[in-house]
Amino acid sequence: MRRFLVNDARVTSLVSRLSGAETESEIESVFARATFSLITEPGDRFAGALMKSLSPEVLLDLLLERASTSAVLSRLKEADGSEELLSRFTDFDSAYSDALQRWSPRLKLVDVISALDLAHKHGAIILSPLSQNWPTALGDLQYASPHCLWVKTSNIELFEFSDSLSVVGSRNATGYGEWVTSEIVTDCSSRNLPIISGGAYGIDAIAHRAAIANGLVTVAFMAGGIDRLYPSGNASLFEKILDRGAVVAEQAPGASPTKWRFLQRNRLIAAMSSATIVIEAGQRSGALNTVTHAIELGRPVGAVPGPITSQSSAGCNRLISEGLVSSICAPNEAADLALGKAGWFQPELAGLGAFETRALDAMGSKSLAATDIASRAGLTSRETEIALGQLALLGFVKQTDRGWLKLPLDNGQSFETGGERIR
Repeated sequence: MRRFLVNDARVTSLVSRLSGAETESEIESVFARATFSLITEPGDRFAGALMKSLSPEVLLDLLLERASTSAVLSRLKEADGSEELLSRFTDFDSAYSDALQRWSPRLKLVDVISALDLAHKHGAIILSPLSQNWPTALGDLQYASPHCLWVKTSNIELFEFSDSLSVVGSRNATGYGEWVTSEIVTDCSSRNLPIISGGAYGIDAIAHRAAIANGLVTVAFMAGGIDRLYPSGNASLFEKILDRGAVVAEQAPGASPTKWRFLQRNRLIAAMSSATIVIEAGQRSGALNTVTHAIELGRPVGAVPGPITSQSSAGCNRLISEGLVSSICAPNEAADLALGKAGWFQPELAGLGAFETRALDAMGSKSLAATDIASRAGLTSRETEIALGQLALLGFVKQTDRGWLKLPLDNGQSFETGGERIR
């Protein structure tokens, strides 16, 4: 593969082994998609729009050539279907300039090759839209579709299914939540309905274990790289999932799980399934984010009601009382929802915005300059300035002589990510 300044025959062979790509053009496409899974954050719609209009390999060529905005625009105008992109991103100059600020610091082909080596070392494969096993349901995400998927499985054919049910909920499941989850998944076994979740503690883990116990296919979506299965306390569970399904990541190997990536991972859980069921979710549970994605995609959503005295069910009860979801009052109703009922519209649930979430993810215990935060978060300088200003107003950060400092969350503030709590 001589394109992209990569002359190593070993890389060509590695991409082919990981993806099954055979022709030179297929190998180049997979390599480009792997690159974008490394340099972009999940859900980057501008990247998705450019790739759809130009193709992944052409876009990567332009980045490596440091092509000007006018050169990219010229290529876009020659491409079919570029009118939709240009109408959506009306200030293309600013959008492309901002994208370069986000992507360029991460664009190192040696890191792409390292990610491919890690995938091979950990027994993963790469799926792309060119792959026979690519989940077509992810196309409903449109510009926010993943560039590729890094998958670990004992049998890729287990990843081929049409109807499925995603089961999400609190990481701090009660005995009631555990029982309901097991009953719902057990009922799904009579209809051979695969179970999708996020591999987290609590409801996620119970759903995966119940699926395995009932001989069902189950898929766990990760927020980081396929080499960093999170949480590590569920390592034995992940090994069992590989025998009866798959563990999947959209970020390249080596990527760390962050709050933003957890939230964006949830869109894949919602898109991959025919319906989403939430079992025990507090008012700020990360599971509610999955509900939002499912509703935006037009997928049916159900919530299991709980005691009005239980904070673990407060989010579920609110969704039901506001008429946003179907109330699941019997185990069979969850599978019924996945096999044909309609969903409801719901406005976006409140929370930190995308810029704020990613800026906060990038900050550790020490002060950082705004430029360092921008580089780590994959944000432009303007986006970082907006994010830090908002975070300062909310009391999450403050500016010091040495830069920006993340403040401890000692007033009951916390972020539910669907896995462990991040503080």
